[in-house]
Amino acid sequence: MRRRCPTLSELNAFTAAARHLSFSKAGKELFVTQSAISRHIATLESYLGHALFIRATNGLQLTRMGATYLSLIRPALHTLESATSQVMATQQSAKSLNVSAAPTFAAQWLFPRLKTFREFNPDISINFVRYSVADYKSTELDFDASIQYGYGDWHDGDAKYLTGRETRLVCSREYLDQHPISSLEDIKQCTLLQHIEIPLSWEYWFSTYLGDYDRARFGPGFNLFSMIIQAASSGFGVALMPHCLIEKELATGQLVDIFDRTFESPLGYYLCAPNWRSNMESYDRLSQWLSHECLHGASGPAAADCPYCDASESADPLGQHSPHPA
Repeated sequence: MRRRCPTLSELNAFTAAARHLSFSKAGKELFVTQSAISRHIATLESYLGHALFIRATNGLQLTRMGATYLSLIRPALHTLESATSQVMATQQSAKSLNVSAAPTFAAQWLFPRLKTFREFNPDISINFVRYSVADYKSTELDFDASIQYGYGDWHDGDAKYLTGRETRLVCSREYLDQHPISSLEDIKQCTLLQHIEIPLSWEYWFSTYLGDYDRARFGPGFNLFSMIIQAASSGFGVALMPHCLIEKELATGQLVDIFDRTFESPLGYYLCAPNWRSNMESYDRLSQWLSHECLHGASGPAAADCPYCDASESADPLGQHSPHPA
């Protein structure tokens, strides 16, 4: 039994004719004859039981029902085109990747290192799109992969831990001079800079290292780690920060590591992709490179089975690297 839906040929003929208000121009757009467009429109009108065009001596006009039908089917056709484009773009050999990355991680950690990825993968185009929290149950995603901060429990997507579980307690030198801190217990007397999107971070730290503290969630709030970095650097208070985000600030003295030690957090940065996109070659190459940078990049030991370590060792004296690793 035929579904209650016209064919795509009929719908394409209708939308093209409505756009041009001409069967001949619609035929040229679709590379068919004017009579073919006319037959499709006649079949569609018969199927719907309504006239879609008024055929006058001075050209075509949409009927009221034709205009209504056009407005109703346009979103559906757009959705169909978008879904088709997305699936075609995720073929294994695709050479581009749309990435949605947490803003502070992108600015502080990823972008300073991205040059090496481009050197080893000149044939892969990484496009950074607007950041949004991953919902892999949705099929209307604006990205192929994302770098998310969380627990890594995205059950509808492939999630690979990168970095970020190692956190440090930091503040400005000025704040530390004004608020001497000699023990973990002294942190209770400090202003705690809060990430409003991660409200339990301080509470987890206290419960793990000092015991429950009823004012763990009290302090000025910010919605980005980059804002917390600036606030801590300006002497607002103490921040609990992923170490990977503040390497430069610690090296330059903009921030001071209060205890010169790391504290483990259950949260971290993950490279994520919907399961149906994780087989893309461009995703696999980005994943390999990120793993290399996180585990044994510039400051870490080389690994025998890492193609990027092998490629780095094979760079010539002028710094010209070999092509991307297989």
